[in-house]
Amino acid sequence: MTITQDAGVKSKAFDDLINSFNEIRTLYTIADSRETFKFIIEQQIITSLIIEAHDKITALFPEEKLGLEIKTDPEIPGSRTLWINIYTKIEVDEAFDKLMILDDTWWVEAVTSVTKNKLHINLEWESNEI
Repeated sequence: MTITQDAGVKSKAFDDLINSFNEIRTLYTIADSRETFKFIIEQQIITSLIIEAHDKITALFPEEKLGLEIKTDPEIPGSRTLWINIYTKIEVDEAFDKLMILDDTWWVEAVTSVTKNKLHINLEWESNEI
């Protein structure tokens, strides 16, 4: 492969990553776009999983908003993980039942084959008060 061909391949891969990130931005509310994009560049393998997760989650949580958030563990220097937050108003038991269905039918297998504990799904409750 020539230098020009190699540069073209790298440019296409980066363009594909940018396109995927732009798609992710339409599917999720992102707490910090810059940090999230940086994380996705570092962990490119999770990009398709984040996109697929949207469809799987909305099948069980059709009315809920979804967000992405980078979290750090203060006890582990340099640790960063990406969390998909499901913002819901449904009852706790119902939400956890749906999350268990997601785990059993898709998430556990999908995440263990790809992410090395860098991507998680979390429930967050929205207040019913205005």
